[in-house]
Amino acid sequence: MSEIPDRVTDTEGQGQIPPPSMASIPRGIEAPETTPYVISFAKYSDKVCEISLLNSNKARRAIENLKKIGTEVRSAGDFQRHSIDRIPVKEKGDYKKLFKGLEEDIDLKELKLQQAARIFYFDIEPERTLYVVAITNNHLETNKTRR
Repeated sequence: MSEIPDRVTDTEGQGQIPPPSMASIPRGIEAPETTPYVISFAKYSDKVCEISLLNSNKARRAIENLKKIGTEVRSAGDFQRHSIDRIPVKEKGDYKKLFKGLEEDIDLKELKLQQAARIFYFDIEPERTLYVVAITNNHLETNKTRR
């Protein structure tokens, strides 16, 4: 009778199928399209910041919108489904100060909070990142011409 090699009869994991050393896909990892947007303040402008001026209703609305973006928005289409404004902002009037320090090809948008309060942001969909540029309590004047 021939002997069975130790490697086949080893019960310490080497003889299991598949062996423990084999790579496996970790559980709990989601497909990229199911991941919500990440909110970044890396491009935030302290010079335009008016967070401290927001009253409780405006502040609550800002947090609710940011929470919705960070938990439920997974694509550009989700902004509309969740009633989150994507109003384009042009670089004119007082809006010019929002564009300082940003790349030229940025499509800045505004989200209306309550009355004149706004969140100004841009997003990069492939990265699912939303960059908050400013949160204002008062609407910026767009008819002023600055030299």
